[in-house]
Amino acid sequence: MNNRPAEPQARRLLNAPMVRRRIFVAVALAPALLAAVSGVRGRLAEADSTLRWVPPENLHFTLKFLGGITPPQLTGVVAAAREVAARTQRFSITLAGLGAFPSARRPRVVWVGALAEDLDVVLRSAHASREDRPFRPHLTIARVRDAAPVRDLSKEIDALRELEWGCQTVGAICVMESHLRPSGAVYQPVEEVWLRGPA
Repeated sequence: MNNRPAEPQARRLLNAPMVRRRIFVAVALAPALLAAVSGVRGRLAEADSTLRWVPPENLHFTLKFLGGITPPQLTGVVAAAREVAARTQRFSITLAGLGAFPSARRPRVVWVGALAEDLDVVLRSAHASREDRPFRPHLTIARVRDAAPVRDLSKEIDALRELEWGCQTVGAICVMESHLRPSGAVYQPVEEVWLRGPA
């Protein structure tokens, strides 16, 4: 039996673009910190109608957003996360300050910030895909609604820029996948890796 007609299909599969997955590395927030961060909404009451707040179940501290990466690159990211976890003791993070991308005058995203230099170094060594624009580790808490007029939040953000929202012990980091849906993003864990030290 001649199977030659199947060859074009096989060739198309081989030449098809590799599926890319929207990946980021994050730390889950402790309940006490979730409650503290949710209090920001009351501080931005005047701008509340223009903001779309991130649901509590989607709140996470982003260490690194990698964007659309291929399965082989994802394997490298997981390996990098394991490498960091194997040599990193559990530690405490403090979420502090308030900011906005691209700026407080013309905000599209409102965030709480912190630092995450260690993972960035390892991800670079793993040659993982990185965004071209400078990245600041952050916790996204709200986005400006698409149809809403841009409102200057400089005054509100300046008043909260130095405020500490709370701290927690970090025992694990999570490699996460973001699925974009009409109702909003859905986050699915790919792998959770535990840091060194007692639970």
